[in-house]
Amino acid sequence: MSVIKRIAVLSAALALLASPVAAAMTAAADSPAASEKAAGTSVTSVTSVPTPAEAAAAAKATAARLAAQDIVDVPVSFTVRNANRSKTGCRADGGKYRVRGHLTAPARVLSGEKRAVTLYQHGIAAGEWYWRLDVPGYHYAEELAKRGHASVTIDRLGYGDSDRPNGFDTCIGAEADIAHQIVRQLRDGDYTVDGKPAEGPAAKGPAAIATSFDKVTLAGQSNGGQVVQIAAYSFGGIDGLMIMDWTDRGLTPEANTRFFSALQSCMAGGQPSREPSDPSGYVYYDLGPDQFRRGNFHDTEQRVMAAATPHQNRHPCGDMTSQLDSVFTDLEHVGSIKVPVLLVYGDDDARVTGGAAHRRLFTGAETELIDIPGAGHYATMARSAPRTFDRIDAWLDARGL
Repeated sequence: MSVIKRIAVLSAALALLASPVAAAMTAAADSPAASEKAAGTSVTSVTSVPTPAEAAAAAKATAARLAAQDIVDVPVSFTVRNANRSKTGCRADGGKYRVRGHLTAPARVLSGEKRAVTLYQHGIAAGEWYWRLDVPGYHYAEELAKRGHASVTIDRLGYGDSDRPNGFDTCIGAEADIAHQIVRQLRDGDYTVDGKPAEGPAAKGPAAIATSFDKVTLAGQSNGGQVVQIAAYSFGGIDGLMIMDWTDRGLTPEANTRFFSALQSCMAGGQPSREPSDPSGYVYYDLGPDQFRRGNFHDTEQRVMAAATPHQNRHPCGDMTSQLDSVFTDLEHVGSIKVPVLLVYGDDDARVTGGAAHRRLFTGAETELIDIPGAGHYATMARSAPRTFDRIDAWLDARGL
């Protein structure tokens, strides 16, 4: 895509931001509680969410289930550089930060001679919690471990328990660069597990879980799918690619409304990431819990939506301001990806359509497409989740990943 065309599209986006329609869309921006009424009544409203005590009890129950199944579930952290050396151009501050998450895997996999792991990247309106929801049957990392697979789930830079720079000091390209850095650390065993340095493939005893991996698959949900695409065509170094609920050319009017609404809030400077003293430059993607549920869920149990709703969080503005231009970079380079690609989409996704068209962009790769009937944007949280987990398991198994 030429520079002139990119400028034209970005100018059109800025014109929309300046329009009365966009201003009306953002009248209640960045105030989830205040905007609940503006969001309207939704069939996905829930009557209550877990109290802190109930959430703690659910987490404790998850830990007990994992232990009973001989599944290792330990905190991990990675020292990364917030740099953008990807093929998409955007600004990052170059600082050193910590990205935190968890390694979840059957103990037998971590003690085996051949080890494979999938590194998961969440979307712009989520966090590591997306892969670790404390609801039996919907804890993604647990379900994949039950099927024999190792997962590393993280809070991306600027989210959750990971370090949070100013929201304008990171971007989609930097997130892809960081994903590549973590892939390399997983291969080398150069990270920390439960607060202790990893020791690579020669680790013995209790440290044996702090291991290197022979094969690494990258997976991303929503705009995490864009992050892993960029990492794949910019750096390589992976054995498989999974894209869930993301297309470069299939965002719906609902998604675009939310995008430009949040973008306008970013243009005004954004908000602190969480507390007033936190770094600024962050924004909510959805205006209130109702929009969050209505935009992401379909054919989902009430208990799942209730557990997910309290996790709604602001995201770095840089992730958003760099996303549109990065789409054009994707269209130029996705065809160069050579590793096997799995694409997963909910048929009733309110935010993303066109999975088959997106699949056709991967002209250099073996691809497989999974359509999930009745599922929304959070496809693996629909009632059909067990069948989806089975299909992801089968795809990974067939390729030794």
